[in-house]
This record gives sequence, C-alpha cells and structure tokens, in this order.
Amino acid sequence: MDLFALGTPVVDLFARVDGKILAKLNAAKGATNYFSAREMAAIERKLGKRITYRYPGDNARNVCEGFSALGGFCGYQGAVGNDRAGSHFSANLQECGIADFLADKKGATGKIIALVTNDGQRTFCADLGVSTSCSGMERLALADSRLFFISSITLAKEAPVAKLGMKYLEWCKKNGKKVAIALESPPMVKENRKLFLSIAEKYADYLFMNCDEAEALLGADAEGKLPALKPGIPVFLKKGKSGSLVIFNRKAHRVPALPAKVIDTTGAGDAYTAGVLYGISRGYTPQGSARIGCMLATKVVGKVGAGIPLSHTRIRLKRR
Repeated sequence: MDLFALGTPVVDLFARVDGKILAKLNAAKGATNYFSAREMAAIERKLGKRITYRYPGDNARNVCEGFSALGGFCGYQGAVGNDRAGSHFSANLQECGIADFLADKKGATGKIIALVTNDGQRTFCADLGVSTSCSGMERLALADSRLFFISSITLAKEAPVAKLGMKYLEWCKKNGKKVAIALESPPMVKENRKLFLSIAEKYADYLFMNCDEAEALLGADAEGKLPALKPGIPVFLKKGKSGSLVIFNRKAHRVPALPAKVIDTTGAGDAYTAGVLYGISRGYTPQGSARIGCMLATKVVGKVGAGIPLSHTRIRLKRR
C-alpha cells in the first residue's frame, strides 16, 4: 500500500438548528460536547428531519478517501460496533476503494452530530463509541506501506487505540518507515501540548496543522516559531482561503489557495493532507504536493460534509 492509517471511526450527522436547541441540549457552542450513546440516540430522535446529511467520518478516514480518489492505494484501521452504522462505515471503505482493516466490537459505532447554526458555527455532539478500543497490531499492513498516517485525536486519549498508535510510531522509527502526523482540535492540542511536541519531534517526517493548532502547540507568534520546530522535515501550515505555507529547511514557501465556491469547510483540511501525501508518495516536491492538496480541498468545500464528490473520484493529475 501507499498509505496505512489508524483512526477512530465515527459516523457524522449534520443538522441546521437555532440557539434554542443548543440551550435545551446544554451544549457549549462551537465546542465538542460528549454524550453517552443513549443520550446521542435521544438527540438524534429529537432532531428528526433536521438531520439532512450523514456520512462516515474521522480525520484518518477522510485522508484515506482523498488519497484513494487521486488513485492511491491505502488501508484504514479502526474499531466499529456490531450495528448498522458499523456496516455502513465498512461499506463506505469498500465504495471508496480503501482496504478495510476494521475490528468489529460489541457496542455502538462512534457518532458525531454537527449542529450548524445560522452564523455558520458548528457545535459537535459526540460519542466515540467503541472506536477507542482498537488494539490489534496490523504489522504486515504497516510493513508493506510507504507511509503511516495518524492524527493527534487518536493519540490523545488514554485508550487502547492511543497505545496502539504509539506502538506503530515506535515501530516506524525503528524500521525507517515514514510517518505523517496531523494535529487536530486546538483545545486538545493545548491540553496535551507537551505530549504532542514530544511526538512531533521524535516521530514526524511530515507534520500538518492549521493556524489555531499551531498557536495551541507553540503559543504566540507560532508561525514564526515553526521553522525551528523540525528544520529537517516539511511542516504544512493550513491557512484556509489564504492557502498554505510549506516550511522546510527553515524557509517558508507560500502556496496560494485555488478559487472555490465555499459551502461547507468540513473535511477541507483532511483533503489538503490527502493531496499532499499523495504527491509525496509519487515523488512530488513538498511545494508541488501542497498544490495538489489545495486542489483537492476545493473539491470538498463546494458541498456539505467531508466526502469527495462522486463526480471527482479518481481525479487525474497532470505533471508540469
């Protein structure tokens, strides 16, 4: 495989709501609010037809979908429940051409409900379900892949999947396997700052983050501090409509965003990461890979949700 990824599988649901619903749920606006599986089921029933979109989620899965859409061969590992959502997740991997390394566990598949208010703010209700219980090491899949991908969300929890992720990172370091790490969720990055600094410095060959995550990791003037973080590896700073910075050998290279009609930015960062990793796997320079990432991100922001539009699957690239 070109890419092997470990993640925490969830199914994403989207609903447009007003402030009254957030108040009834006692949900902090703009944040991730955790509920039990039973509470999540009750919320889903209350929302009813307000839920207009559901699709398998998780940063690592999103990266795999984008990578596969460009023609790369990748595999995804995680744990799903023995329920309809778990079957849906597995079927989606097959549909996207992603090799399935899912473990079936007794219990509920993880679920995230994104509540979108009129101001465009997204508030998340989440239950990770059995996704944190993944513990079986897929040594052959890891050995046969060119790159290993993991996000900070998978590594942050005191759970079997985080311990498995650390085993993979250590194995990759010992065996010369390239590792790509994406920072996700600024509050989580800030809370685990020392852990992620240590992981990035010890294991990362390619590092991804946005401006908020960079600030959570490095504090004020984070962009100015990034060149000294790991001078020998490319760091990709995602800057939304301003494109991205590729920071390598203490130099910052600006890669502009491409024109796009923005409907929903969910998954745009993951699509960018997927495009970059695909470019790297095919021998493109870090800057050239970033251009592929920007291109793929434009395919995602023009629709609701993180999925790659069907009309853009198997995207063809032209070498310049």
